[in-house]
Amino acid sequence: MNIILIAVIAVAGFTTDHDENTTIVYPPYGHCMGIYRAGQDQLSMLLGGMLQFDDPQGLAAVLPDDWDTSDPSDDDELAVYGVNSGSGHVIYNASMYALGFYGGEGSGPDELSSPHGIAATASGIVYVADTGNHRVAVLRRSGQRISPDSFIEGFTEPWDVALDGKYIWITDRAGGTLSRYLSAGDQSPVVVQVNSPRGVAATGYGEYSSGHLPCQVVITDHGTVLTRLEDGSVTATADLSSCGGSFFNFVEMDYHGNVWVTDSISCRIHKFDSGLNYLDSWGQGYGDADDRFMNPTGISIWDRFGQIFVSESSGARYFWVGSDIRNLDLESDGNGCTVSGRLTEKATMVVNVYRSDGTIARSLYSGRRAPGYFSLDWDGTTLQGRDVFVGEYTLSINIEPIYSSRTYFDKTWLMDFHMEGPEEAEVPAGVRVR
Repeated sequence: MNIILIAVIAVAGFTTDHDENTTIVYPPYGHCMGIYRAGQDQLSMLLGGMLQFDDPQGLAAVLPDDWDTSDPSDDDELAVYGVNSGSGHVIYNASMYALGFYGGEGSGPDELSSPHGIAATASGIVYVADTGNHRVAVLRRSGQRISPDSFIEGFTEPWDVALDGKYIWITDRAGGTLSRYLSAGDQSPVVVQVNSPRGVAATGYGEYSSGHLPCQVVITDHGTVLTRLEDGSVTATADLSSCGGSFFNFVEMDYHGNVWVTDSISCRIHKFDSGLNYLDSWGQGYGDADDRFMNPTGISIWDRFGQIFVSESSGARYFWVGSDIRNLDLESDGNGCTVSGRLTEKATMVVNVYRSDGTIARSLYSGRRAPGYFSLDWDGTTLQGRDVFVGEYTLSINIEPIYSSRTYFDKTWLMDFHMEGPEEAEVPAGVRVR
């Protein structure tokens, strides 16, 4: 098991209850022994009461080089770093069985002041937006220990840090800038003016980026707008009204380029596609129930397997990327049907129409499908072009995620409807006319 708190981080497994939103799903019991939420009790037990959760903020998850083995089944064992802003600490899993922490409130070389965003590399470099000290702290991990390395300075209010496999991206909220550094020692960063930026996510050059174009998504306009940038130019935006949100905190992009953003006020996670078209929101408001959050802030997604880590006021949460269909609708006039909906994650989709005896009347779709709106029509004929007989039919939709959850989770909808086709003629037993 792997978590920041995952050594700090309780579930059953996947479900196909149609009323349950499965855009985000819980890991199966065998993967995490039923532990998917960490609170203060777990933190105190692992750190001997030395730290309390105090304004958790950014998160970063990475597979360290020295943890990587030739066995790909171990690639979900991650180092997860979380910012405890109120105390000025970074909390992390020093090993798969123990937690460690770095820093403390202050302005010294090994201290942090009201830090927010964080990013980390597989080689052990950790970047922390040391907001109160107007700098980004560059830390180096060696084994289980973290030590200060250097600082990137010249900011008014650095808020978040993102890595895309080539560049370091840093937002300065009060300074109104997004800066791109080639390295921590880069003295001539590229600077883009943006309105009150907060969280930032970047992609394009990493190992698990699905080949999509380099881009950055920044939370701008005082936490009310998502802004996508390519080469310094705005290519798409989405505001709170597009998802019914209240406040954007931190943002993350997954392997397929989808955009996930935490909302600490409505206590939900909103999801958009790579063009910032709204896909779904997950969470039923404030609370400690499985489907609720307690003011979520930081979010990190391990692209290889779709593992999701979320920090909240009371601790941390662990999920997997799932898939769902929202606004699913079937319309039929008796001569055919149209099925439509909004797929929330890339998935393998199979859509069939069945006769009342369970045989397939027509296959409408089979294959992988990108997230977003879809609509499939059936004209009431068989594959051979003959009209189906009058009677009751069932449309079946099955989806299975592309990520690791595909081996544990799929979801099926069955919808009945009536067709006004010709009457079926009586034929000798064992003979089919269609």
